[in-house]
Amino acid sequence: RQSSTFVRDLSQTSVELISVVRNARLPLLSPNLREPKPNEEVDEQTFERIQLCPSLAAGLPHFASGIWRNWGRDTFISLRGLLLLTGRYEEARYLILSYGGCLRHGLIPNLLGDGKIARYNARDAVWWWLYSICNYTRIVAQGHEILSDKVSRLYPIDESSMESSSGMHDQLLSEVIQEVFVRHIQMLSFRERGAGHSLDNDMNDQGFDNQIGIDTKTGFVFGGNRWNCGTWMDKMGSSDKAGNKGHPATPRDGSAIELVGLCRSTLAWIIQMNQQGFYPYDSVETSIASGGKLKLLFTDWLTKIDENFEKSFWINENDSSEFVNRREIYKDTVNSSLKWTDFQFRPNFLVAAVVAPEMFDKHHIWLCLQHCERILIGKYGIKTLDPSDYNYIGNYVNDDDSYDYKRAKGFNYHNGPEWLWLTGYYIRAKLYWAKQQNDNLILKQTRRTLKNYLASHIDLLNSSISKGLPELTNENGQFCPYSCSVQAWSASTLIEAFYDLTRS
Repeated sequence: RQSSTFVRDLSQTSVELISVVRNARLPLLSPNLREPKPNEEVDEQTFERIQLCPSLAAGLPHFASGIWRNWGRDTFISLRGLLLLTGRYEEARYLILSYGGCLRHGLIPNLLGDGKIARYNARDAVWWWLYSICNYTRIVAQGHEILSDKVSRLYPIDESSMESSSGMHDQLLSEVIQEVFVRHIQMLSFRERGAGHSLDNDMNDQGFDNQIGIDTKTGFVFGGNRWNCGTWMDKMGSSDKAGNKGHPATPRDGSAIELVGLCRSTLAWIIQMNQQGFYPYDSVETSIASGGKLKLLFTDWLTKIDENFEKSFWINENDSSEFVNRREIYKDTVNSSLKWTDFQFRPNFLVAAVVAPEMFDKHHIWLCLQHCERILIGKYGIKTLDPSDYNYIGNYVNDDDSYDYKRAKGFNYHNGPEWLWLTGYYIRAKLYWAKQQNDNLILKQTRRTLKNYLASHIDLLNSSISKGLPELTNENGQFCPYSCSVQAWSASTLIEAFYDLTRS
C-alpha cells in the first residue's frame, strides 16, 4: 500500500490470477490442519466436501481453468512475489501444503490435475517448492510453524493408489521435506505411469523414463536424459514434417545450474532451521547397494557444492574445449548427454546468482553479468539463448507448419524468445553483485541503469488491456501473439526486483 503506482498495479496480478476455480481444485488439505483452515462447503448433489482453497493460474488466457490451470513449477516460482511480498500468507500456506500432499518419487507434480492425473515429469518443481517454504519461514511471522503443519499424503508410497479421503495418511511437513532429500540421495529411477501416446502424443518412449539423484562427489542435483525436459525450458518437438517430433528442444539433462543453486539455498536454510530447533534432521541417511548405510550431513553436502561449483561451471578465458562458443561465462548444465549443450550461454545462471550467491566468485559473476547485458538483455525480457548459437531463433510461432527443424511447431520456444520472468532475476543479480564490488560509484550507476530499464516495463503494463505482463516477447521486445498476455511469474519476479531496489 505504500509502494509506487507501478508496484501496486503489478501486485493486482495476484488478484487477477488467484481464485477458487471449481473445475481446477487443489487436493484436499488435512482435516487435522491447525488454524487457520480454508472455508468449506458440501456439494448439494454429490455431497462431496469442497474446500474453497484458492489456486494460482500460471497465466491468462491459456492457463485459466481445468487441468491446465495448476502447475507446480509456475506456482512456486511465483509464490514469493505474488503471495508473500503482498501479504497473502494464508493462500501461500495452503498452496505449499496442497502440493506437498502430492509428493511422489521425491517430486511434486508439474501438471497438478487435482492430484488425480498429476504428472511427475519436472525435476525442478520440487526445488522451487522447497525454496518457497524457505521464503515463507523468513517472511511470515512465526513462519517456521509451517514445518509442523500436517500434510495429507495422496500417495503414501510411490506405488499406492490415490487416497480418496484426506487425513488418512498425515505427515508433518518437515517429514515430507526430509523424504525429498532421502529420495534424491537414493538416486531414484522411475517410468511415468500410463507412459505412451495416450499420456503424451509427442514424447519419445525413452522420454517417459525419469532419473533424479545427487552426485555425492560434487553435491550437485542431476537427472533427466536427452529425450525429456525436466526444467522450465520444456518444449517438446511435435512436428513430423520437420522431424523434431519427440525431440526436446532443450533437454538440459545432467546438473542444471539453477537447480544446483536452489538445492544449495535449500540446504543452507535447512541447516539454519535445524540449528534453531525447528527441523529435526541434520543429515540424510539411507541404505546403499553394498548393504551398508550412507549418512551425509547437510553441512557436508553444502560444502561439496561450494567446493565444486566454480571449477565445474565456470568457463575461463583459456578453456580449450571443442564445445566452447563463448568464454568467461557459466555453463548452463554440467554432464549433459549432449556435451555441447553444457556450454550454451543461457540466462539460467541468473537464478543461481540470486538464490545461492555464496557459490560464485565475485569477479567471475560480474564478468558474466556484463556479457549478459551485452548479449542477452532484450527490451522487456531476457533472450533464452545466445544469438551467436546455431540454434537461436528469436521469434516464436507456435503453429509454424514448415519443414524447418529449429522452428516448426514452435520448437524454438526457449531458444531465443525473450522471457520476462528472467528480468526480475537479472535485476536482482545485478544489484546484489554491484554491492559486492565495494565501489559506491558502480552501485550508484547500477541502480540508475536498472531503474531506467524498468521504465519500459511500466509502459508495457500501462498499455496492457489485460493489466498484466506477458509471458514472453519476440526478439527486441516485439509482440508475440502466441504468448500468454498475463503471466504469473513475469509479475512476481519484477515485484521481487522492486522489493530489492527499495532496500538497496
